[in-house]
Amino acid sequence: MALCLGQVFSKDKTFRPKKRFEPGTQRFELYKKAQASLKSGLDLRKVVQLPEGENLHDWIAVHVVDFFNRINLIYGTVSEYCSERTCPIMSGGLRYEYRWQDGKDYKRPTKLPALKYMNLLMDWIESLINNEEIFPTRVGIPFPKNFQQVCKKILSRLFRVFVHVYIHHFDSICSMGAEAHINTCYKHYYYFISEFNL
Repeated sequence: MALCLGQVFSKDKTFRPKKRFEPGTQRFELYKKAQASLKSGLDLRKVVQLPEGENLHDWIAVHVVDFFNRINLIYGTVSEYCSERTCPIMSGGLRYEYRWQDGKDYKRPTKLPALKYMNLLMDWIESLINNEEIFPTRVGIPFPKNFQQVCKKILSRLFRVFVHVYIHHFDSICSMGAEAHINTCYKHYYYFISEFNL
């Protein structure tokens, strides 16, 4: 069953339009550099390395936002197959169950259906990357001291999306012919988190 655009972009769905960088900003230039490297067929291990003269936090911020956009899109492609009936628990197979905790509405780790978990996760990440105190976009505004820890938490939770999609929805991904894209995205993600110990 195909989704219409109204369903895909609904605020109640996990998939959201991409967060964009303002043209003319340093982050926009870093984003273009990262995208050009990915499209050039270069070794992904080298592509993730911090370019000479660039700020580490800016480089991490650009990648975290990019991974959020890409992984959100990946989950959006299988979201019609991921329901409370098909995925009553957010898990990565039989051995791993992921529980949601955000410190506000969910103060204790809470078992949730995958779809609900994904919606909460994407809302949580979106609120962080849109928070100027955590992901400043203006030149001269410093990143917070805990910036890398926040990014590490975001990336570890995004990893759960990969695990869930690979284990529970890979047949759907293959039937769409999207497995090469997802494998490349995961490889890029893996090399990046390994390079910066995130």
